[in-house]
Amino acid sequence: MPPLKNTRHEAFAQARVAGMTIDAAYVEAGYKANRSNAARMNANEHIRQRIRELQDAAAEQAELTAAQVLEEIGQIAFSDVRELFDKDGRLLLVDAMPEKTAKAIQSIKVSSKAAPGSDAGEMVFTTEIKFWDKNAALDHLFRHFALHEPAQQSDPVAALLNALMKSARPLPVATDSDPGP
Repeated sequence: MPPLKNTRHEAFAQARVAGMTIDAAYVEAGYKANRSNAARMNANEHIRQRIRELQDAAAEQAELTAAQVLEEIGQIAFSDVRELFDKDGRLLLVDAMPEKTAKAIQSIKVSSKAAPGSDAGEMVFTTEIKFWDKNAALDHLFRHFALHEPAQQSDPVAALLNALMKSARPLPVATDSDPGP
């Protein structure tokens, strides 16, 4: 559905989706404060439909953004430095690096100095590659997927009791109908 033809109605719908109350959205749309009219406008089917449409679009965008963030964190967490080198152990050019590994790189620093014992002005180049923190990325993924262990108990007696309870097995119980040996 395209934006509503009435710009005030569209402004009201936008304000409602932005989280404003009915009364505040009504005033934001350019009307004088009037609770009854604000409630009537909020009940208008065309406006309700537009609000639903805007909310759906916002939700879709939020899902897409969350998925992108998880993908980026995953690329950092599961990056492999070996992908930066060719089969002979030479560093790949930046544009030849796999995209998923390149996204895990925080910075690249190239420095040069004269080669020792060289009179011809030969230069030695050193490349330093700094990756984003892989442990932090894994921690974010662990927390997102609730894979982390619960916090350790500070009470050692309670911790021992919990450990014993986890390893305990029920004892067999004799009943009256059990004939025994």
